[in-house]
Amino acid sequence: SLYVVAEMERSLVGCAKGEHFHVVTPLLESWALSQVAGTTVFLKCENVQPAGSFKIRGIGHFCQEMAKRGCRHLVCSSGGNAGVAAAYAARKLGIPATVVLPEGTSLQVVKRLQGEGAEVQLSGKVRTPEGRDELEWAVPPSPH
Repeated sequence: SLYVVAEMERSLVGCAKGEHFHVVTPLLESWALSQVAGTTVFLKCENVQPAGSFKIRGIGHFCQEMAKRGCRHLVCSSGGNAGVAAAYAARKLGIPATVVLPEGTSLQVVKRLQGEGAEVQLSGKVRTPEGRDELEWAVPPSPH
């Protein structure tokens, strides 16, 4: 809606002044889902965030705080929404970001991160006992 676009534009202008990177997103009642569920269902439309997900709320704040403390380069080990949020925040803060991902990461993910201005480094992978792929060198995944 026009309200959402106007709110997003106003919020992005404020980012340069140290305000939040995220925008206030609409909470909409879904009549169709409410009928199926038998109770009122609301949808929180976080997909309209500038970075595409709610992750920009916590990660954007974290990146801003790190920049205030003198951080000159952000490094993230997530190619998902957390990585996109970190790359977006770095671009808005005017500092470089590197996102480290396992080899075999899809080209679509790599291009999305590069589109936000991040350098993407692909490094080997190690299988954990839980069955997850982890990077060979220590870059902890995002806690957000």
